[in-house]
Amino acid sequence: MPNIDSQNMEEKIVFEWDSYERPHKKWTKEFYSSVIVMAFLASVIFFFIEGVMPVLVIWAMVFMLWAMSRTEPRMERYAISSWGLKTKERTYRFEEMNNFWFETKWGGRLMRINLEKAPWHLVIVINSEEEDTIRKLMLQNVVYQEPQITWVDRLVKWLGNKIPLE
Repeated sequence: MPNIDSQNMEEKIVFEWDSYERPHKKWTKEFYSSVIVMAFLASVIFFFIEGVMPVLVIWAMVFMLWAMSRTEPRMERYAISSWGLKTKERTYRFEEMNNFWFETKWGGRLMRINLEKAPWHLVIVINSEEEDTIRKLMLQNVVYQEPQITWVDRLVKWLGNKIPLE
């Protein structure tokens, strides 16, 4: 494994991989019918409490959920260089990264990185086979630290188990 030195003047690509630009899952008709019923009920309640604006926000979120599930993510090239993590848009330097960790979502592996400035948080889809290599390279410059599980996390998980949308 080559040692990554972010102070070098010249940027060198250390490791590259291709993966999807975002996590993706196809939802079933049962999921959409549950979401629409819940959105309708919330819309009625919020309409009488606050008016039309919360209703528009709720239905905009429902539309975004539908549009993102219907749009297949593109394959993108990611790279770890001597300076940091390269995506299609930009290079996130190691100095901007606070910590990173891995998690599983919808059957895929994700690398999450907390940043010091906007966009504050990155979610990168990775291949399971490349996780060890990526971890070793990132550990040379960034702290591996999983977030603490809070009571809100436990509540959301409990609600998801008790009220499945599918």
